[in-house]
Amino acid sequence: MIILSQPREAKHRLGTGRMAHLCLSNSALIEGVDFTLDQRVNREIDDPLNFPVLLYPSSESIDLCKLNCRERVALIPSRQRLVVFVLDGTWKSVRKMIGSSQNLRRLPAISFIPATPSAYRIRRQPRPQCYSTIEAIHQVIDLFTATGVGTRPHDNLLAVFAALVDRQLTYTP
Repeated sequence: MIILSQPREAKHRLGTGRMAHLCLSNSALIEGVDFTLDQRVNREIDDPLNFPVLLYPSSESIDLCKLNCRERVALIPSRQRLVVFVLDGTWKSVRKMIGSSQNLRRLPAISFIPATPSAYRIRRQPRPQCYSTIEAIHQVIDLFTATGVGTRPHDNLLAVFAALVDRQLTYTP
């Protein structure tokens, strides 16, 4: 996962992009708005061993929920590893990030339809099906690794997130 965080969101004390990055051993957190000339982003996009995609709901995005596990895995060319770029910010700032970043606009987009509303009860989401960054990352990992059996290390994302929300709600009158 490459988490691209809008600068204001990166400094937010309850930012879930940074939280997800700290929970995932194989992730990167890059702050900015326009990633067109960002060497780290372009290195990941241009690496022939990578299959980079952008997690972003749009009319052109591939809805992962409409595919079974085998079809989702088949999206990734053989001998390449999936690299998901996740935009972290408000919906308005994310649209600006995409509008500014020519390299991200060229990537194939993936999306999903959440089965449940967001659990982020301390920040208002524009719609119930809008997930926080950490919830979205968990969902994408879940969709690409759905085995239904055994330990699911990525569930630590939701455990940390739930603890943050519960703790913050204790301060709310």
